[in-house]
Amino acid sequence: MAIDIVDLTRFYETPLGGHVATHLIDEISRIWPQAAGPHDAVLAYGYGLPLAEPLWPNADWQFLMPAQQGALAPQENDPPRILGDERQWPLRTESVNRLIMLHGLEAANHLDALMEQAWRVLVPNGRAIFIVSNRRGFWARRDQTPFGAGRPFSSGQLRKLLRRTGFVQGQSRAALLLPPHLPERLMRTLRWIERPATLLLPQLGGVWLIEAVKKIPAPTGSKMALRYRSAAVIRPALSPYSASCHAPAI
Repeated sequence: MAIDIVDLTRFYETPLGGHVATHLIDEISRIWPQAAGPHDAVLAYGYGLPLAEPLWPNADWQFLMPAQQGALAPQENDPPRILGDERQWPLRTESVNRLIMLHGLEAANHLDALMEQAWRVLVPNGRAIFIVSNRRGFWARRDQTPFGAGRPFSSGQLRKLLRRTGFVQGQSRAALLLPPHLPERLMRTLRWIERPATLLLPQLGGVWLIEAVKKIPAPTGSKMALRYRSAAVIRPALSPYSASCHAPAI
């Protein structure tokens, strides 16, 4: 079940939502220490608005929001925000250098089709980070946060999903160990122990951040390996990016 765009916006405007965004930005920066620049096409699928400006203010951002979630109209000078079907993204093949998916997998009605679209739009050796609720963590059990909606995943399920859809797994991290129902003041006080505790007990983290790399050809045995060998990938006419993008060195 997808969270409505209005509810997502309200959550990330709260102190708890700010806490979440800060931790996710820190972990993304550890996985990808090299910042994306103005020539890097970065796609945020799901709800990436709280991450973009603090993470890489100079990158060429694009926001793709699933139809079941809805989209906010952009303000003046905002990057484009596109409302799209999870099974057919209105983006050109091999046009995205980096992809960040937040509140996307848990709400997907067509999981493999969604992952195939992610694989399609990434350039060869392009990288993605999928941020997903941990089925064993406290956050997946709390309906008052967006991580309590939809389908949570175990780390093993995520690895199988990546292999099945043609990705090679990169780094994997857990985040948000502290329960979301803690008082704000206590959460701020205990913030310093959150990361070392998550490193010691990753299975109790609230979310997984898992990096995936698009390899050409796709790994043998995956759906995309067969599709890539049997037919050329169709390139949609609508494209906010140039097809000449190259993967970043990360």
